[in-house]
Amino acid sequence: VLARLVRVAETDRERTIAYRDLGDFATAQGRCDDAAEAYEQAVSYARMVRKAAPNDPSADEMLAGALAGVGDSAEAEGRLNEALAAFEEALALRRSPGGRQAADPGAQRALSVALERLADLREDRGHRMRALDLYRESYDVTARLAAADPARFGLDLVATRARLEEIEARVAG
Repeated sequence: VLARLVRVAETDRERTIAYRDLGDFATAQGRCDDAAEAYEQAVSYARMVRKAAPNDPSADEMLAGALAGVGDSAEAEGRLNEALAAFEEALALRRSPGGRQAADPGAQRALSVALERLADLREDRGHRMRALDLYRESYDVTARLAAADPARFGLDLVATRARLEEIEARVAG
């Protein structure tokens, strides 16, 4: 079904979504090579969308989402430099006016997740202080979300706080 969606997609935006979904499906099926290829295609189309609409926050969001897929796929395959580059670019997009500054809680949550993905990879690479800074930033974002909507974001705050405390203990220890 997803392969058919790719074939019938008419716009770069539709192709981005179709390839990202295809990557998600392939990941769930354990087909890492297919997932990596699909996410790369999603990034290619998302870059075209962004080039055509450079001031459209949804284009930044679309590219950031596709890059997160590339990062996850690369990390799973042990291509850590590629994962790091993808996560850093995705984070930069999430910090853009369409991401971090947006009043949309979904955009704020996506920023928090992007910070944590990069922090985890940084810690895995031995960059604990950088990971700590990223988790502190994520905690601040998540705390604001939880203060505004405890039912929706309270558990996220608990998880972020626990992970932050783990990293603080490693840095102090």
